[in-house]
Amino acid sequence: MASPGCCAFSNDGQYLANCGIDGKLKIYETATNRLKVDYVPNQHLKSPCSVLRWITVSLQSSSSPSPWKKRKRKSMEDESLQKEVIAMGSANGNITIFDVASSSVSVQLQNGHTTSVSAIAWEAWTGLFTAAEDHQIIHWNMQENGIKCKWKSGKGKVTAIAILPDGCSILTGERVITWWDLSTKGVIGTFTGHVNQVNSLNIVRIDDDTSYLISGASGDSYLSVWSLNEAKKDKTSVATFTMQDEAMSISSRLIEDSQVMVLAVTRSGQAHVYKYQPNGTTLKPIKPSTNIFVVADSSQKEQNIQQIPILKAQLTEDRKCLLAYGSFSNITFEKVAPDFSEKVVYLERTDYKRPREKKEEALSKIKATDIEGEVQYLVPGATGTTQKRSGRSGAGSQIPLKDRLENLSLNTETSMPGKTTSKGDNMVQLLMQGLQSKEKDILNNVLFIKKESVIKNTIAKLPVQAIIPLLKELTVMLQGKTYPSKIAVMWLKALIATHAAQLLSHPDIGEELSPILSIVDAKLTLLTELARLRGRVSLITGQISHINEKQERDPTEESLLVYQDQDSSDESTDVNEVELGSESDENWEEISDQEQQDEAENCKSDDDASICS
Repeated sequence: MASPGCCAFSNDGQYLANCGIDGKLKIYETATNRLKVDYVPNQHLKSPCSVLRWITVSLQSSSSPSPWKKRKRKSMEDESLQKEVIAMGSANGNITIFDVASSSVSVQLQNGHTTSVSAIAWEAWTGLFTAAEDHQIIHWNMQENGIKCKWKSGKGKVTAIAILPDGCSILTGERVITWWDLSTKGVIGTFTGHVNQVNSLNIVRIDDDTSYLISGASGDSYLSVWSLNEAKKDKTSVATFTMQDEAMSISSRLIEDSQVMVLAVTRSGQAHVYKYQPNGTTLKPIKPSTNIFVVADSSQKEQNIQQIPILKAQLTEDRKCLLAYGSFSNITFEKVAPDFSEKVVYLERTDYKRPREKKEEALSKIKATDIEGEVQYLVPGATGTTQKRSGRSGAGSQIPLKDRLENLSLNTETSMPGKTTSKGDNMVQLLMQGLQSKEKDILNNVLFIKKESVIKNTIAKLPVQAIIPLLKELTVMLQGKTYPSKIAVMWLKALIATHAAQLLSHPDIGEELSPILSIVDAKLTLLTELARLRGRVSLITGQISHINEKQERDPTEESLLVYQDQDSSDESTDVNEVELGSESDENWEEISDQEQQDEAENCKSDDDASICS
């Protein structure tokens, strides 16, 4: 499914523009399902398109016309102002204006951004606004093909821009939605509520004084509604739309009685239609009024129903849903009136497989293997036959899934004469088959492996074309419980270490890794609290273990105080010690008297009597 930033309907719903990973710009006509333009921009691999938006702008030359063309110029100018063109932001920071009528580039806006453009917004009464990874917001002057003003957006990356109906302020989305005043470039207010990066901002105008904002973020399974009333600057959402997956495309329109209709397409290819009546704060989450599914054929069993993914959707003026479903190599457009009497609506489209059948007919011209009579299926490592199947020419043969899992067993090593089959080879075969067929049994059998050596060996032998599908499966595992997340981290570590060059060269690696980065950021926000909780738990458990050690300790092992009763032998010893001590005291007194007499005689013999005194 294409990234929503590189896929957009025109304002009137007549065209759909898409710029894929190959850097080609393709424009489809929704009425005829026909590819109108297939354009390859200059340096499409070096600086691919990162975001695109339909705008209406005058494409006339800036040179002054001759006097005899003045009357004609006014009529042509009015007509040119209504012409819809495409503004494409590239990875090198340039803005390319592509004219659909002439199928050529008309204007190249340069010297603005220095990094990849991440968001584009346009309103006829305000102009063109862009944001990039260099944390700069630029208001462009389309008449002079230059910069009107430029200011810093903050520390985060702006991934969505919306212009308010009054034309005096804009909204930018990072993790926090910021409300900017265009006259002062100051912040009017902020709206906090999304944990991940905001990827869509849609403004619904109820009347001149009342407007609401509908926002969605990557990795969030809900949409938030914010009030933009000047007298009521709420920093919390007034309503929440719930869904089962992340919203990739959002369209909104005002209907009767000030009611808002919202159409959201999820990553899984489903469309949810909401009816919302703005009336204060709604605490209870709002569920879809109806869900739209597109299926290939419902005449078969329910287990075999093939869902056709919805790529993009938009609400039209006649309150219908313009759906684009299938794939961009076989895309189909259809207008559907939502049936609100049913909670789930299945659109059965049996003619969807016709182009695919033609392709299979072309591939069937390759000569098939002749399988006449009895065919013996040999299990790897076995010398005898394990299964006999009768084949018919042209009918082909299918090996049951159970036999394939047993033959490509991951628990036993198989060997053939003269050749050794490693476990990594078997795992690569199973992994490729599971990624292509989306078989959960095969994927679980391969991915839930604990040995890092086997994981590294499998990643080393993995083909390049299987890197992105494996990355998507690991993203789903990271969003699960603890054990699948732990296993997914081991696979991601080996994948990034082995195929770093292929990942860096992928043009949409930022979009592929954004869910993983958002999960990591969400986990990091809890790291401080978990560390604090771990310290407290360790302190409590240490105190409990210390108390238990005291209770289990034998009091006779170590004594803090020893008291012993005095007997007769101790008393006699003390008496002798006292007598010895008294004798020493008398000797000390005699010695001190003798020293004093000697000092007095010395003083008399001295001539200086004053010194002796």
